[in-house]
Amino acid sequence: MTDWRERPLDDLLAQHGLDGVPDAPFPTDGWSGATFRLLERDGRRFVLKHSAASHDWIVRATRDEGIREAWLAATLAADGDPGVATPYLGAAATPDGGAAILMRDLTDQLGAWRRQPGSGVLEPAEAAALIERIAALHASTWSDAVVTATVRSGGTPPWCPLPERLTLLTPRSAAGYAADGNPVGEIFLRGWAGFERFAPPAAVALVDRLGRDPSPLVAALAALPSVGLHGDIKLANVARLDDDHVAWIDWQMTLQAPVAVELGWCIVTNSAELPFTPDEVMARYRASAESAGADDAERRLGDWDVQCDLAWIVGLLLRGWRKGADTAAGLTLGSGVAAGDDLAWWAERAVAAAGRRL
Repeated sequence: MTDWRERPLDDLLAQHGLDGVPDAPFPTDGWSGATFRLLERDGRRFVLKHSAASHDWIVRATRDEGIREAWLAATLAADGDPGVATPYLGAAATPDGGAAILMRDLTDQLGAWRRQPGSGVLEPAEAAALIERIAALHASTWSDAVVTATVRSGGTPPWCPLPERLTLLTPRSAAGYAADGNPVGEIFLRGWAGFERFAPPAAVALVDRLGRDPSPLVAALAALPSVGLHGDIKLANVARLDDDHVAWIDWQMTLQAPVAVELGWCIVTNSAELPFTPDEVMARYRASAESAGADDAERRLGDWDVQCDLAWIVGLLLRGWRKGADTAAGLTLGSGVAAGDDLAWWAERAVAAAGRRL
């Protein structure tokens, strides 16, 4: 397999019949700073994503020197689908040291999730299907397959470092982004200000402590089994395909870690769209994970009570800022719970979990 860093972009485009095809801006609602261009030929649409440290703050914040999404795209394109559907067709180097990632356009499929009339909340059956697909992703062997392919070609998988993933959005990190002139920093800081206003002092102290030193949480997670995680599961990154399967986009923070990391993030970041409470999501996930075989699920999950406890801590640490913003705005979540009540619930669960596990 040719290293994507040694492949010219013209060669990648020519392989897919896109040489000489003019491109156009492709607006997205992503926050990372990556840029996108649209290419169309013979009724087919393709997206070219450009990611580099010069303009993508997540690349910088997660020490993504190897541009892990390009690594994954190139590996999957070269070795086929190891049990996970993605839009990737390959990757190539760009003059600024970044990557150009070529993929099929899945815009229509990303918007295909059925929602309750008059709201953005998923229909319960759709939310249940999403949870089942997440459990199936974690049960698959895709990460082992891409690791094998990478090692076979003489490389090392550039997984997202767990400490950097856990502290990506903390108050301390947000202050750093703001100091660098990154506008996302002020957005996060306003949310954290709401969190400090409405959350119990013990929860504020927990977030501050782990934001400064996540090692106790990292150590607790290390006692659980690790699996391949997407790293950023939200509805905007999951395409509903015509055959009732899904395809996953934006693997910028993919890693191997316990499922608590993925579930804590997923539940909180999708709280406006999920019709289930966090406890219901976790129960449905566990049932889906066990449906293929209880023994295999136990091997992947380890101590389920610990997974749940750490998921509550991860969720609050990564998205407490959003909970503060939602509470300040007086919003109601997809589950029907008021944002303020939801914040109180997460704070209580996370603080109690930290007392048991950290």
